Amino acid sequence: VAATVAATLTDENVFALLDTAYAAMIATDRMAQGKTDGAVNEFAGKSVSENAVTRSGIKSTADRLNIAPVLPDRDVIKDHAGAMRDLESKTGADFNRAYLDRAIEVRKELIDEVDDALESGGVRQEPVRKFLSEVRVSLDAARKAAEDLRAKQG
Repeated sequence: VAATVAATLTDENVFALLDTAYAAMIATDRMAQGKTDGAVNEFAGKSVSENAVTRSGIKSTADRLNIAPVLPDRDVIKDHAGAMRDLESKTGADFNRAYLDRAIEVRKELIDEVDDALESGGVRQEPVRKFLSEVRVSLDAARKAAEDLRAKQG
């Protein structure tokens, strides 16, 4: 997820950015499901489920509001391929720490994107603003859960 905003995000940009970011998060969480156990595996499994529901909500909300998503002119999921290769090469406790670090980083960056979209004035429809606020709450809760779990990993 891009950390800096190059231009004001429109409704169309926000939905495309969220869909792409959530697809990347789901891919990372699915990898973690296959490489972890215990509490980290539970977090990954819960993340896959919750993120899939949110991604479905992104699509249905865009459809309901007649918004055709258009990616902004920026790298939405920066370093995702490299991060996935790095994670794939790790095992055990090293993987757990790296996965949780990535989960925290991506969620923080996506929260920043949502905040920017809400504050920039580019998001025009009130239902979109409401949806983004709900997504932000969900992202923040997941970030906190990942941080709590990461603190236990050493």
